[in-house]
Amino acid sequence: MMDVDLLRPGTVPISPDTILWFEFLLNPSLLQQHLSKHFPDPSATDLIIKFITISSEQKENEVKVVDAESNDTKPSTVNKWSHRNLALKILSLKIAAHLKWDLDILERKLPLTIQLTLLQDLLYITSDLTVEIPAVPEFTLHSISDQVLFTIVLYHRWHIRAIIYRALNNKQSKQQFLHIPGIQESTYVPPGVIDDIIRKLEAHASNSVNVLNNVLETKDINPKMLSFDTFQMLTEDSTEIKQNWENMHPINIDEFKCQIHYDLAKFHLLKEEYQEAKRHITQAKELFYNFNNSEDKLYCRIQKELLDGCCLACEVPIQGITSSLTQQLQASIKDQYTNILQILQADNISREIPQVYRDNLELDVQGGSVNRKIVVARDLLLQIQCLNLVRKILDGSIILGDYVVEIQAAGNKGIDVFFWALGSVLEKATTADKKRISRYLLYLVHTSNIIGFASKILGDPLYTALFDEEELVEIRKLANDEELELPDLLLKNDWGVPLVTYTQSSKIEIFNLEQKLIQTYDTSEIHEILIHLDGKHRMKPLWHVNSCWELPIPLQSVVMSLPRGFLQDFSYILLAKSRELVMSKDFDGAIEILNVLEKEAQQHSQSGNTLIFKLCKLVNWECLLVEIWRCLHAWPATNICDTQSLVTRCKQCLGALQATDQVIPRQEIIEYCTVYLLNMAEWDYLTSLEKRWSYTEFAAAVSSVCQDIVKYKGGRKFPREAWDMILAAFGPSRDQPQKRSNSGNSGANAGSASRDVIASIGGTLSRLREPMVLTVVISLLARLRNVLRDESSLELHTQYLNLWPAGVPNANSYNIRSIGELLFQLLTQALKYYPSNVPWLRLMGDLNFVLGYYESAMKYYLEAIMVASDLFSQPIPRLQIDDLVYRRMIKCCAHLQCYTQAAVLCQFLEEVDYTLAFKMAASDQKSCASADAMDAYYHCIWDTTLLEYLIYLHTKRGEHHRKQLAIKVIGLLELNSNNNEEIQREAANIRKAKFLRALAKQYVY
Repeated sequence: MMDVDLLRPGTVPISPDTILWFEFLLNPSLLQQHLSKHFPDPSATDLIIKFITISSEQKENEVKVVDAESNDTKPSTVNKWSHRNLALKILSLKIAAHLKWDLDILERKLPLTIQLTLLQDLLYITSDLTVEIPAVPEFTLHSISDQVLFTIVLYHRWHIRAIIYRALNNKQSKQQFLHIPGIQESTYVPPGVIDDIIRKLEAHASNSVNVLNNVLETKDINPKMLSFDTFQMLTEDSTEIKQNWENMHPINIDEFKCQIHYDLAKFHLLKEEYQEAKRHITQAKELFYNFNNSEDKLYCRIQKELLDGCCLACEVPIQGITSSLTQQLQASIKDQYTNILQILQADNISREIPQVYRDNLELDVQGGSVNRKIVVARDLLLQIQCLNLVRKILDGSIILGDYVVEIQAAGNKGIDVFFWALGSVLEKATTADKKRISRYLLYLVHTSNIIGFASKILGDPLYTALFDEEELVEIRKLANDEELELPDLLLKNDWGVPLVTYTQSSKIEIFNLEQKLIQTYDTSEIHEILIHLDGKHRMKPLWHVNSCWELPIPLQSVVMSLPRGFLQDFSYILLAKSRELVMSKDFDGAIEILNVLEKEAQQHSQSGNTLIFKLCKLVNWECLLVEIWRCLHAWPATNICDTQSLVTRCKQCLGALQATDQVIPRQEIIEYCTVYLLNMAEWDYLTSLEKRWSYTEFAAAVSSVCQDIVKYKGGRKFPREAWDMILAAFGPSRDQPQKRSNSGNSGANAGSASRDVIASIGGTLSRLREPMVLTVVISLLARLRNVLRDESSLELHTQYLNLWPAGVPNANSYNIRSIGELLFQLLTQALKYYPSNVPWLRLMGDLNFVLGYYESAMKYYLEAIMVASDLFSQPIPRLQIDDLVYRRMIKCCAHLQCYTQAAVLCQFLEEVDYTLAFKMAASDQKSCASADAMDAYYHCIWDTTLLEYLIYLHTKRGEHHRKQLAIKVIGLLELNSNNNEEIQREAANIRKAKFLRALAKQYVY
């Protein structure tokens, strides 16, 4: 049977065996005959897609309308469907019944939108209700009919399974092409549409869970399944829908409940609700083993292997199944490494556990021991390392790591542990295994210099049996070298020289203590050193010991005002040490030091000294600053810190500016608090701050823009504050008279405030992380550069450009180069955190293009296309990658003298620019591409006009090879010219993807 998409018979010769889609309407028996074939082509699911898409395309213009079955209790708002549309819906439902409503098949084979329509049609046919999923009405389980019971259970099972399927298959496979009303060309279901459907389903998931639980708890239900013959086809004389509800198959109640329990268990597992999941999977297992002996299961589609897997995940025992070594390993790790050595020993024999799991185990134990996050036996790490080394020896793997160093460092204990690990596999080792072991032992004997290693081998017959006589001679020689006797003089400390007692100078003692003070970061040790130094007569204060110990002026002022003594020294040194740790990115160590200092200061605060109280406040704010640095450094992994707590503390810090006391945070902390709140989208708070603090003005202005974008979706003009501040930063000299600012200040004060704002803008931009904030500032800078450059062919393109003013006064007075550099730095920073942002990748390409960096421009344009097309596996969306991008890529190729690439790219334009394409092709006399690359490029051409020109051009130039290549390609295209438009378009998409991959290899990778 040929493709049922033949909607225009006559354009292509039709085989006598071909059945057109409307013939299934005229002769319903054809459907049963077709589906009964061993491998029907098209398949059952392909037919469902065809019937539903055709139904959605048909205009409701038919005169004959069929009413639903009359029922006085049903609403009067039921839609009227055309005769043909209802017939197509019934056909698709008959096919689903033929598949026994197997959701595994329907989920895998049907696009989500088609599944949605199929279930809506089923609800309409069985309940006579027009429903917009997920807004499904509630039904009383005791009073509903058999067909409605089956339908609502099927729907609610599909509801939670759709969420599971999307979560487990988040990376979309290549979508089936669908016809969308109003669009002539075939297209796929956009990911945004699927995400929107799943978002709505997740909002109503709890309702489906409740309904399914109610079904399980309801007694005296006799479920039945809709069959193929339940649905009656319409005829040309039909005046109403009549289904044969008596023709339904009874379902085993154990099967029915087992399937529901299983679906609910998987859903609760996804949501990490393990107790509920365990309850349902236990019920599903018991029911499954009750009816599993029956050969023909009508309703339940559970696979035993998957059921057992869910049981293992929920820790439900399974009779007759022993857990694998990999599962035992995971259970041991969870249970604080219980029996871990026995598991690794067993695996060295069976070699079942993947090596990566064993490597991760070793690293986890090593890291946990060093950081004191876990407590294990003293020799456990060495034992695991030796067992892993043995596994790698037996596998013949390349051995990486410091295994030999660790064994050598452990001395005799290390040798004993290594041979213990090796001895556990020798008895069951194969000949090949023993050969690998002997080779490695011989290698260690010659290279490791481990004292006693050769003697250990010679002392055990199990190991000597691994070597031949010649190898044993070498080992004995090395063992003798190990046992070489040393003279007694070298083994004794008493050489007959009388001891002389030296008196250490106090200056040397002070110097040694000062050196320890410089080197250590242990607060207890620092405390002890300061106590020792307190009684010494020093020539200089302690903070002069290290010239690198410098504090910000506000901190230094407070510390130096403290009474001379221990607290002053301790405070200064710990504050300086914390800054050193911050410079080396050890934020946790810096926070720990500051916490110690704060506790020490609080103990001294009982004296009532206001300076100590002020020091406590300042240290607390320094700790807040370090935590903000840590969060910004680890971005976007904000889970390392309590973001909500940081937000609250930042607000409290900024609130101190309005307090009546004299303790206020220093400006750097205020700026970082402001930027952190900006990155945390606390825009309402920032816009509500008083404008008298200049360093919050720019953040407040950007926050206002972000608020308006979120609220109005970019549909209105924004306030000009952010624009005016950027103009002031890059504008002409500010020696001119100052205008009154928003805060009401004027004259010198306004000028000073303006300078403060300008100084804070640069620092703020380098600390931005939040995507919306970055988008706003990037669009602002791009717009300003476009306005100042005022050249349409070199404009930058990105989101929200039209929201900013179209002109500035005295444009020649602005530093356009500085604006471009700042934009470049900001884009680089933004792409570091969000490398898959298509508008930013495209803008980076534009920026490189206008600056003349054509190879870099190609790189970023191609990266934008790669992301937008999911690595060239999907059609490239025109909304993101338009003709302007392709034209700039053509110009880049031309500047790089890659004219063939430029000519091929001309096809990507919505309307092929033949003049430009011919010009590029004619310029290609000394192509930068190799002969193989030229062949590949020619096979990526699908426009016959361009190929005909190339044939003419190569004939004129006498380029025989290229001419034959172009003729071959155009011949292939003509062979396929009888294909329908959809197939030709898909072939063109394949050629596009092939060509773009070739460009990506040249410019990106």
